[in-house]
Amino acid sequence: MTDVHLVRHRAECERLGCVEFFDYLIEEGNNSGFAAMLAQRRPPGSKGTDRTFLEGAHNSMDKVGAYSRDRMLKMAKKAGISTQGKVYKGGIGRPDDPMAWVSGTSDVLAACKAKGLTCTGAVNYQAPKQQPKKKDLADDIRDSYVGKILATEPKTLEKVKKNPKTINEVRERVVAKHGNRK
Repeated sequence: MTDVHLVRHRAECERLGCVEFFDYLIEEGNNSGFAAMLAQRRPPGSKGTDRTFLEGAHNSMDKVGAYSRDRMLKMAKKAGISTQGKVYKGGIGRPDDPMAWVSGTSDVLAACKAKGLTCTGAVNYQAPKQQPKKKDLADDIRDSYVGKILATEPKTLEKVKKNPKTINEVRERVVAKHGNRK
């Protein structure tokens, strides 16, 4: 084997965390392909490649019912998505989402990074932790919570009866606890 294969196999072993064993096998006189196979415990180049990722995936639409398949393809076409040479991955998005139609592992990784999704399997990506965003609280929902507080807290109800402007304090308390205010 040429040095190109050695470099490629070594890089793959580094990525998978088994480079020390690979180097030992090379020192013992094994060729790089065999050393990579022993170190990785599988044929080299089989994990994380587009070939293995897409193996059998192009006929995955055959497993979907005709009605559902036609509907998914119509949604994609209406959204302007070319499905030629791509497979649909529902875990990424709906059929009208261009990122859900992938042609390889790099497309899956890009979609996961863009959408903040974690995935494991043929593509491994751990999305960064995200803080949940508080949504704006609608007036009717806010007032519903205010009503519950006034019904369960007699002192607050008396305070509001004496000074109606103090209702704003109760509203602020609800918004602070349950959401943002526009």
